[in-house]
Amino acid sequence: MATIEKPFRIVIVGGGLVGLTAAHILSKTDIDFVILERHEILTPELGSLLSLWPPTLRIFDQLDLQDTLEPVLNPVDHGVSMSADDGSILLSHGYGIKVVHRPLFVEALYQSLPDSAKARIRVKKHVVKVNVSDDGVLVECADGTVERGSIVIGVDGVHSRVRQCMQAMEEGRAAPSISETPKSPYVTTYKMVFGSMPIPPTLPKNVNHECASGRVSTQLLTGNSLVWFGVYEALDKPTSERIKYTEKDKEEVIKRWGHLYAAPGVRVRDVFGLQNGNFGMINLEEGRVDKWYWNRIVLVSDAIRKLEPHAGLGYNSGLADVVVLVNKLRRLLETTRSPDTKALEALFANYQEERGKEEPIVHAMSMRRARSYAWLSPMDKIMTKYIIPYTNFGIYSTNRIYGPVVSRAPILDWLEEKSNTKNVQIPYVHHPIDKGGKSKNALYRSGHRGCSYCSGTPVLP
Repeated sequence: MATIEKPFRIVIVGGGLVGLTAAHILSKTDIDFVILERHEILTPELGSLLSLWPPTLRIFDQLDLQDTLEPVLNPVDHGVSMSADDGSILLSHGYGIKVVHRPLFVEALYQSLPDSAKARIRVKKHVVKVNVSDDGVLVECADGTVERGSIVIGVDGVHSRVRQCMQAMEEGRAAPSISETPKSPYVTTYKMVFGSMPIPPTLPKNVNHECASGRVSTQLLTGNSLVWFGVYEALDKPTSERIKYTEKDKEEVIKRWGHLYAAPGVRVRDVFGLQNGNFGMINLEEGRVDKWYWNRIVLVSDAIRKLEPHAGLGYNSGLADVVVLVNKLRRLLETTRSPDTKALEALFANYQEERGKEEPIVHAMSMRRARSYAWLSPMDKIMTKYIIPYTNFGIYSTNRIYGPVVSRAPILDWLEEKSNTKNVQIPYVHHPIDKGGKSKNALYRSGHRGCSYCSGTPVLP
C-alpha cells in the first residue's frame, strides 16, 4: 500500500517586518503556512526609520511590490557628517538610498498581501512551547490554541521564544517559563533615544545629518515629509541584561546631550523641543548565536543575529535569510512533499553555512559604523575626523568591503526579475530565471551602483 505524504506546512513565529515579507514570498509558492504574532496589532506604536538595500529592492521587484511601496519610500540624496561638539563639517557626500517610516512600511506590506495570506496571520498568539516529533511540530500558545506543521521558523526577534525552546530541547532541559527573563545572547554597548515628526520649514528635505563625538552621536534624517532623529549613547559598561527605560531615563539623555549639534545650526534640545515627547528609548544589541537550527526548528533574522543599526543592515539581512531558506525548501519539496527530519536538518545546516559566510563582514560593518560616530577609542576618532575625509578609504570600502557583500546578496531563484539592472558598477552574483525559465546568469552580469551601504553611511534603526 502506498504511503500518503503529509502536506508540508510552515509555522512562522513572529509577524514583524521579516515575517510579513516571508508571507509575501510564500504566497508565491504552493507551500502552506501560518504566522503567529504575539501582539494584538502588527503596526508598531512608535515610528522609527528603516533603510532598504538595493538587493532588497530587487526582491520587492520579484514580489510585484514596487508600486505598493513606492508611495511610502523616501529618497535620501545627500549626507553631511559633522562634529556634534562644534558643528563643523567633517564630510559632505552623495547618498542615494531609500528609507521608509517603519509603521507605514508594515501597513503597506500587510495591506498588499493576498486575502489568502492575511487569513493565515494569527494575532495575540504568545508561544509557550514548541514540540517536535519524527513527522512534525506542534506549537502551543498561551491562550490554549495549538498549531501543527512540518517545521517551525523563528522570526520572533532578539528575545526569541522559539530560540529558547530550541536550545532547551537540544540541551535536554525544560524551556524557561514565559514569566522568566533569560539572559540575552547579545551584548549592548549603545542605547538610543529616537523619534520622528513633520519636517520643520528650516530643514532641507532628503538629507542625512550625522554628528560625531566621544561615546555619543546624533542623527537627523529628513525624508519627503518626516524627520527622524536619534541620540546614540555608549553605556558605561556593555551588558547582556534586558533593560526597560522610563520616561525619566529618556529625559535625562536629552538633557545631558541637549547642547550637541544634530544638523547645521540645530541642536538636540531644539529637535526634542519640537517633538512633543513622543519618543522611544531602546538598547542596541550586537552579536549572533552559534546554532541556527535543531531538528525541525530553524531561526532567521534577529533570532540569530542582532546588528547595531548605524549601517542599516538588520531587516535586509533578515530578508536574505528567508530568501535563502525558501529557495532551498522549494528545491527539496520538488523531490518529496514530506521530507524527513534528517533531510530538513541537512537543509538547515546548508542554509546556515551559506548565510554564515557573510556574517563576519556584516558584523564588522555594523560595529565599525557605530564606533565611527560614537567614539569608544582614540582610533575611532582619528578614523572619522582625519582618515576617512582625507583619503580614498571610502572608495576602497566600496570596491573591497561593502560592495562585494551587496553583490552577493541572494535573490528568489524561481521568480522573474522585471527591472533592468544592467550598466551598474558592481556586478551581482545571483540572478533569477527569465521568462523562458532560464537563469539570467547566462544572459548578462548585473549589479548595483555605488550607494550609502557601500560608503558606510549609517541610518536609524
